Formats: sequence, C-alpha cells, structure tokens
Amino acid sequence: MKKHLLRLPVQFILTCLGLFLFSGAGSLLMYDHELVIHIAKYLHTLELILKDLLDPGNILIRVEADGKDYPIFPMLLKLFGYSFLLLASAFLIAVVSAALLSYLSMLLPRRAHRFFLRILDLLDSLPDVLVVVILQLFIIWLFKKTGILFFDMYALGEERIYVLPIICLAVMPIAFLIKNFLFQLSEEGDKPYVEFSFSKGFSKAYTLWVHLFRNVWISFYYHMKPIFLLMLSNLLIIEILFNINGFMAAMLSVAVSEPSAFFIGMLMIYVPFFILFSLGQLFITKYTGIHEEVES
Repeated sequence: MKKHLLRLPVQFILTCLGLFLFSGAGSLLMYDHELVIHIAKYLHTLELILKDLLDPGNILIRVEADGKDYPIFPMLLKLFGYSFLLLASAFLIAVVSAALLSYLSMLLPRRAHRFFLRILDLLDSLPDVLVVVILQLFIIWLFKKTGILFFDMYALGEERIYVLPIICLAVMPIAFLIKNFLFQLSEEGDKPYVEFSFSKGFSKAYTLWVHLFRNVWISFYYHMKPIFLLMLSNLLIIEILFNINGFMAAMLSVAVSEPSAFFIGMLMIYVPFFILFSLGQLFITKYTGIHEEVES
C-alpha cells in the first residue's frame, strides 16, 4: 500500500510530462517534397507552450459556432462542463443498462442465452458512426409518421442539446459493456462460493444478484479505464455528427493551431480522472484487500 502511494506522484508527473511532449507533436513532422522531422521547430513549440503556461490568460481558442476567438478561461471550462455532463450521464445509463441486461441474460435458457450472445456480437461489429446514423434516421422516420420531433437532432450556434446525444453515447458501448459483464460473471460462476450458495437452497437469481454481482463490480472497476477511453473517443464522434460546440471538438480544432490550449485541455481530462481512479483503487485496496495495477 505504501509503495503504491509513493508510486502515484511519479506516475502522475511522468504522464503530465508525456502529455506536454505530445502537445507539440503537431510541429514535429513537416512535408516539403518529402516527410521531414523538424526537431528545431518542435523544441521551439515546446518553449512557446511553457511561456504561454506562465500567462494562460493570453491563450485564445476559436469557437467554431461563431468563428470568434475567446480567452481559454472560462470558455474551455464551459465546454468541458457541457461535454462531460453528456459523458457522465451516458456512462451511468450504459453501465446500469448493461448490468441489468447481463443479469437478465444469465437467467435465460441456454438456447436463448446463445441467441442473445449472437445479437451482441452483431451489435459489437457495427461501426459507431453507423449506430448514430441509424438512431438519427429512426427519429426522422418517427417525425414523418407522427409529425412530432421527439428529440432535437442538430445543435445550431450555441444551442445545447442533451437527450439524443446522451442516448447515442450510451448505446454505442453497451454491447462491449454487456460482454464484459458476462465474461466476469462466467469467471465468478466457477468459484466455490457459488456452489455453496446453491447448496444452501438460494435461487440462481438471488445468487447472481447478491453474490456474483458484488464481486463483479470490483472487477469491473479495474476495466473502467478502457471503457472511459472508448466513450471519450465516441464523444468526439457525437459532437461532430450532432454539430455540438463541445470540449472534444474544441480540442480537435486547437491540436495544431494552439498547442498550449491543447495541453491544458488534456490536463483537464487527465487530472480529475487520475485522482478519481487513484482514490477508487486505494479505497478498494484498503477495504477489500484486492490490489491490482490500474495503468494511467
């Protein structure tokens, strides 16, 4: 435990250093008849980033909605709050839905369970963009049939839309989440305490919900980072397809033009989630005795 606590600051500093070096990568490669690695320009860009960090109030970012430049603060904070409200809401809906569907699928007869797994494989093979387009077309079809536009489908200017982006963002990783839950449930199902529960006369439904899922949630926590990264990349797709003036779209636009803003934006993503995951890992290690490395 103490060794892990000492390793966290080193891990944090090295990751921040890596993000800093990555933020200037846009100036490292140049094309002039052939691809050239421009070390001098890259080092100059890193130097400019350090200077900008000393006075971040002078950093400007362009908002695509109106084409104007704004100071990075508070504009980036506003975009961050909106985008990560969408992300957090979708993540909660996706996890709860996946857990319930996984639980119900484990209660199905064997043939029905296999059919459910085939449907999951089919859904998991669909491109994320296709899933969003299908949902958009479904809303358009409903509008033509009923004359009612159930959800706003496109953000205009600084307008903010919530429901359909959250639904799409939650649906996109749900097959992956269900397969993750089912895999962990199958691993837990082979352990002796499950047979002991059945021998005590407890039903399959009770054993699944009370015993298996309690341990699965702990294992699931250690798989949250790849799921978070998956949904973070999906957030960019959602912002582009729904014309949302959001945080990820802003990061895409400043990646090359404003490396200082890009570095600050990456820190805004990394720092809070590093703290969250680290505290969660320390809590689980202390109160359950289970210790696994969660890479940043």
